[in-house]
Amino acid sequence: MSIKLFAICVTTILCVGYVAGDYCYNDVVGACSPVGGEVQNCNSRYGAFKGDELLVNVQGYANTHILRSFQFLLMSSHFGNFEKNRGGFEKLYRQLSDNTWEQAIDLVKFIGKRGGHMNFRARKDEKNEKQIDFEMYELGSMARALDMQKGLAEEAHFIHAEVTRRKEHDPEVASYLENNFVHQHSEIIRKLAGHTNDLKKLIGNQPDPSLSLYLFDEYLQKSL
Repeated sequence: MSIKLFAICVTTILCVGYVAGDYCYNDVVGACSPVGGEVQNCNSRYGAFKGDELLVNVQGYANTHILRSFQFLLMSSHFGNFEKNRGGFEKLYRQLSDNTWEQAIDLVKFIGKRGGHMNFRARKDEKNEKQIDFEMYELGSMARALDMQKGLAEEAHFIHAEVTRRKEHDPEVASYLENNFVHQHSEIIRKLAGHTNDLKKLIGNQPDPSLSLYLFDEYLQKSL
């Protein structure tokens, strides 16, 4: 075999090796890469984020937080008007609205950090979303807030389970969910459950629970 033929064979082997790999290095310095060619593999997507399934789930989770933030805001506005004038309930739901909004922003930032992009149309079970009347009485609103918060927690558990049991296990995503959502949701759910049960007991079977509701609203204003 001549030296020239040997060189051609070696070059061919190198080209095949570079093309076969799916790495950024191959894109930028591969022997067969054209100058100015695409570097589609030079991004921060790795682990479970290399596929689209996890990305769509996290996008949907961020959108759920945005939706819940506006729903909590509607509840806050309802109790803050001159007719209801429940400053404690208004403050509680405004805090929940602000918290879910901040979590949505954090999720969008995390998606970008892991090399993804935010799709504000991605939603989980969008067709099954029920229409909710946010002009509700005090105890009913507390129960509704508890259910909404549990839904956020369960969605976080679902994504966490998908990340931990898939072939490409992604510890960072699991840790991120645990530290920023799972533990926080648990604490909020505990408080909302306590408020709901306390208010239910305080009202009891009273024909006119106005005084009890007033005292409970005062308690919320001072404790939050």
